[in-house]
Amino acid sequence: MKGVFFLLFFVLTGSFAGCTSATESKGVDEVLAFYGGQVVYAKGMSSSTEDKVQGKFYELKLSGAADKIQQHFATFDLPASNCAYLFFHALSPAEKKNYAFIRINIEATGGSNTHEFATQDLARVEQAMSLVAPAVDDLRAGEYDRFLTRGNPLAASPQEWQKTKPTLVAVGRQYGPVKAFSLQGFETMQRNLDDGTHQLVRLAGVLVRGGQNTDFTFVVEPSASAQSKYLYGFSFSKE
Repeated sequence: MKGVFFLLFFVLTGSFAGCTSATESKGVDEVLAFYGGQVVYAKGMSSSTEDKVQGKFYELKLSGAADKIQQHFATFDLPASNCAYLFFHALSPAEKKNYAFIRINIEATGGSNTHEFATQDLARVEQAMSLVAPAVDDLRAGEYDRFLTRGNPLAASPQEWQKTKPTLVAVGRQYGPVKAFSLQGFETMQRNLDDGTHQLVRLAGVLVRGGQNTDFTFVVEPSASAQSKYLYGFSFSKE
């Protein structure tokens, strides 16, 4: 039997307060603002060896948003990861250490989809997003050469990175200047390169543009420094 104990439940359709902290409240509000619908939340403890991750968790059950999500995504994997990140990112540093994982349950026709995200992975995503920020600044300024110098030579040669510049220029001309990057989900991944195995994060989302937004994905090494060549790939897609 799974050793799970729920400590409390609430149904939410907007901002809330009471048996939750201000930062937890903000995290749920962020999810609701992004996807709409309703949220039931729970705090609990998992001690079962059947679970992938164990310890204290925070669970969000999202309903009334599946139809909207399915218009843009083939599965709920990326939206679930984004829900977890939105909630985690709003927490205080102490709260981030207090939880072992965030559980996301998206209710849909025919059943629900449950996903669990270890907070240590969510912390890596935060690091990855901090690295993406200057890369997005490059794209916003049209500094494509500077953007491409962030490409790691283990992933592709400098010449191969430069071959993508015409595409960046052409897309910018067609769809307008970049204004921001909106994360839509993430995936942690490993890549075996010449110097060994690298722990990478795939950040899938949208480049918000002056004309028409474009799907875009960054692949970065979250443990790298901002001054290093931390970019391991990118594509005009979020799947």
